[in-house]
Amino acid sequence: MNNEYLIFISHIPFVSSEKSQEYLNILKTLTSSCTNEYKSQLLSPYTITINHEFLGIPSSIKTALQSLFYLEERIVDWNLPFSLSYVILHGTISSSVSKKTSLRLMGEGISKARETLEKKKRTQPRILFQIKPQKLSSQLNRLFMVLDSLIASWNPNDFSLISDMLKNENNEEVAVKHRKNRSQIWKRRKSLKISEYQALKQVILELV
Repeated sequence: MNNEYLIFISHIPFVSSEKSQEYLNILKTLTSSCTNEYKSQLLSPYTITINHEFLGIPSSIKTALQSLFYLEERIVDWNLPFSLSYVILHGTISSSVSKKTSLRLMGEGISKARETLEKKKRTQPRILFQIKPQKLSSQLNRLFMVLDSLIASWNPNDFSLISDMLKNENNEEVAVKHRKNRSQIWKRRKSLKISEYQALKQVILELV
């Protein structure tokens, strides 16, 4: 019997053969960390299924959004050498949903999620929602288009600073850690649009 679920699927869009195993190992650590963070809110854990793709079943749109922000901010925090592409959609699953693994998930929704993710490999948006209600899906797609433009403007050389700014609003404390003065941190926070990122994040999470 088919049941409709919220399907969260993601992958590293482009991986060179020489980096394949390295990126796969990092991805395993990243998905495991996200699963542990939201374990009680996942119907099926984030599991690497094929190549550099992972799949999971969040219990709610809120959990899917929290997971997405968690992954994006860990990429910055850990200064990872890749970005992720996402599809989050409602779809049917014909197999049993397990709290232990997502490896055996099958059904029309899983096939559609994979196909959608693969089709948009060379196109935008990087983060795509196809959820119900349609109005919420459209709102999230518009908001994430703006948010992704902020993330894309960040230089990986600044990831350590950005991570600390996201965690700590105290410019003085961030300045001490990075051997700068408070005024320099204030200017960098402004140029990196950290407040705009945090405002958008809050708006997105309060939508659901």
